[in-house]
Amino acid sequence: MPLLQMTIYSNKNKFAMKRNFVKYFSFCLLVLITVNLSAQQLQPLPIDPKVRCGKLDNGLTYYIRVNKEPKQRAEFYIAQNIGAILENDNQNGLAHFLEHMAFNGTKNFSGKGIIKYFETLGIKFGADINAYTDLDKTVYNISNVPTVRDGIIDSALLVLHDWSGFISLDLLVLRLAQV
Repeated sequence: MPLLQMTIYSNKNKFAMKRNFVKYFSFCLLVLITVNLSAQQLQPLPIDPKVRCGKLDNGLTYYIRVNKEPKQRAEFYIAQNIGAILENDNQNGLAHFLEHMAFNGTKNFSGKGIIKYFETLGIKFGADINAYTDLDKTVYNISNVPTVRDGIIDSALLVLHDWSGFISLDLLVLRLAQV
């Protein structure tokens, strides 16, 4: 009988050793992955030395880079930290709705004024003037902007200004958008 008890005890020890080894191995693996991810997150992305960047007094971070192609053209983007994931349940779809409303009037461009102005310059709505809302951001862009005439760049910057917080939410336009 003592021989049988010894065998059972020995099998319990083997099982306990295996279980402890798996726990230890899992813990070490978790620590290794955590350290590796932390090291990767701490490394900032390199910025092209040709990019001029800075931060305005209002907190807006900007990046400017001169490109030779396409010739005499500029692109403008404004990215806002407003997206679907930041909405409460009772706000579902609000960021996307505001993205659409940005093309229906702003402080300095009433109605479809942004689209009409840029189309006179050969900039096409949808292809060159557009926006999208993602989970954590909304991005507006104006592309293919000619830089050959005074005032065009100023107008593009004024649109970005308006998109940053001066979208007109005219009651009539809101009702038409609901239809």
